[in-house]
Amino acid sequence: MSRKPPVVLAEVNGSGSLIGDNIEAQVSFDAPDAKDPCSWHVVTSITPTPGPSSGPITIRSRDGIDDVLYVRRCPADQSLHWIPQTTSSRVAQHSESKVSRLVNMLLIKTAPPSNKMVVNVGTWFWVPRSVWKSVSVTAYIPTSVGPISVTTTAIPTSLIYSPGDGNKAVTCKGPGTPWSQSRGDNDTSNCMYTYTSASHTRQAGTYAANTAIKWTVTWRSNLGIGGLLPSIRTGLTTPVRVLEMQALSR
Repeated sequence: MSRKPPVVLAEVNGSGSLIGDNIEAQVSFDAPDAKDPCSWHVVTSITPTPGPSSGPITIRSRDGIDDVLYVRRCPADQSLHWIPQTTSSRVAQHSESKVSRLVNMLLIKTAPPSNKMVVNVGTWFWVPRSVWKSVSVTAYIPTSVGPISVTTTAIPTSLIYSPGDGNKAVTCKGPGTPWSQSRGDNDTSNCMYTYTSASHTRQAGTYAANTAIKWTVTWRSNLGIGGLLPSIRTGLTTPVRVLEMQALSR
């Protein structure tokens, strides 16, 4: 999900240096010492008129790696720097595992409770709103002219309930709706599953139900580019006991 680089007019001055060597060794997750007053912009023109908006015209190839020319604008001056095209995405990959460790552990709620579910009675499932929130990590490369930063964000998008009885999982958008007595037994939820057979037929006497959250992971760099990373899935398996309602007649 990268967007077109902005048109930036820049005069040909500055160091024209290369930033991005030894990226893996330089990536840090600590905050920079101070807020960076400068900004990075891809150079699309070095003339008085703007260049094409479809992409930078200042790209060079070095040992099979494409470098893009950026202007770093500060309150007092500006300078030009060659930066490998893959810099931001490689830093984002570093922070992906850190984001995965920070996402909230799953806390599943059901109604009826997991040990008292009933055949042909809809089971509501949901997670607390406190769990359903985005998590972000910012990594940066300290350079002699200022940091190159990448913010990676995990966003919860869907809740998935695998009932464990052999049927397909149910997927719903959002965290689900908490059940309350005021809703009654005939109300419905967008996150709901109905068991059609009791669990006593299983050796353990229960079904191994799994509830998971799917997280969409995005990244955005202060170089003005961003994209998607592989999604994250956090889950919890819970034994559920599904009972049959017994009716007596005379």
